[in-house]
Amino acid sequence: MTVIDKILNEWSFRCHDGVVDLNDSKKVKILQEILEEDIDDDILNALIGSDDNTKTKILKYLKRVGDTNNNESLEQQVTKLLQARFGTSRKDIIEQIIFIADSKQFDLLEELKSYLENPTVGYSDLIENDNLDTLFAPTKFPKEFIDKIIAIKGSAQPSLGKGEVALCVFLKNTFKSNKGDVVSDNNMIEIKGVSAKVMNADISVGSKSEILNNPNFERLVELYGSDMKGRTWVEKIQSAYRSSDKEEFIGIVNNLLKDFYPSANIKVEEKDFESASSFNKKIATGIVNDYLKDQDLLFFNPQTNDYIYIKGYEDYVNKIYDDTLYAAKASDKVPRISYLN
Repeated sequence: MTVIDKILNEWSFRCHDGVVDLNDSKKVKILQEILEEDIDDDILNALIGSDDNTKTKILKYLKRVGDTNNNESLEQQVTKLLQARFGTSRKDIIEQIIFIADSKQFDLLEELKSYLENPTVGYSDLIENDNLDTLFAPTKFPKEFIDKIIAIKGSAQPSLGKGEVALCVFLKNTFKSNKGDVVSDNNMIEIKGVSAKVMNADISVGSKSEILNNPNFERLVELYGSDMKGRTWVEKIQSAYRSSDKEEFIGIVNNLLKDFYPSANIKVEEKDFESASSFNKKIATGIVNDYLKDQDLLFFNPQTNDYIYIKGYEDYVNKIYDDTLYAAKASDKVPRISYLN
């Protein structure tokens, strides 16, 4: 046991609550008595005759060096806590987190360890907020530190986008999943950008040529080519509908949708041709049924740290139709979904 180990243990023993604190004058007096017994004046002056910031740093150092818990260093302890959230294979992510926390700029490794052992922000807070800054404010970490953690991303599989690492670090009962993006309190959460494609796994995006060369689309061109105006296939269909034989037209379009989305069982009706928006909404809600059965969505804006949380399929459909979510015109087979219109 080192001299510092002995000092720390003796100091803790003499404090009535077993907690050492250089900002508590009574406890500092106890430390001074111990140091006067065993330590020369240079060390005594370094520990006692300092400003509050220096005292705090000295206390951190004493705790770090004097920690004899399984003979593990503070860094090793934090590593184990992070491995529980990211897995042992994400050494790259864990090293980045520790590097930032232990940097001269922040010096928060000990605070991070304490927080990981007893996090204060949870899943219920996530669904009640709409911005990561306000979500993580109760952690009491400096905003600059939180921003650094939010910005971390990893390209190794499974990949991690901006915001995902921060959710795993600051949310209790949250970890990186091999299946989806993040699991929090047993809720699978897929993280999407502000403009994302949301669809069942068996649906392909589809190239422009795949759309134009589809037999049912070619049939529409043959019958209504002169009326099919617009840049996208959705716009072309929408414009042609106005001058069509409605029953025949809808039948061909439904066959086209069956080709495009074989598992989705999308069938349009007259009301779905009222506008391009109504047609897009029909597609957007039809292609995600299975996809959202077992997971939620979080649309995240990395520029502002804003997000919107979607609790399953019904919530997704409701937000599409009340225009909380916006289904943009599909240039390929799948419309992009955004909460920024």
